Amino acid sequence: MGGSNNMTKEQIIDRIRETTDSLSKKQASDIMNKFLDILKQTLRDGEEIKISSFGKFYVQNRKPRMGRNPKTGEDAAIKEGKTIKFRPGKPLRTSVLT
Repeated sequence: MGGSNNMTKEQIIDRIRETTDSLSKKQASDIMNKFLDILKQTLRDGEEIKISSFGKFYVQNRKPRMGRNPKTGEDAAIKEGKTIKFRPGKPLRTSVLT
C-alpha cells in the first residue's frame, strides 16, 4: 500500500469495497463509522468488546504513581487514569507472528 507502513481508515474502506462487489464507498464508509461508534460507546460504558478469533478491547484503570520529568530529571506525581487496551486472541497472534 503506497509506501506507508500504516493503513488508514480510508484504505480499510477501500479494501472492504474491493472484497465486496455489492457495497458502494458510502455504504462501506457508513459500516466502518458505525462499527467504530459502537466500539467507542461500548468502551465508554465500561464494557469489554470480544471479537472471536481476533481479540479483546477493554478499559484498564491506572493507579497513581511516581515518575520522572524527562527534561529536568525531577520526580513527578502521575495521576490515576484510564487507558484502552487490546489483547489479541490466539488465532490472530498465530497468524501474524508465525
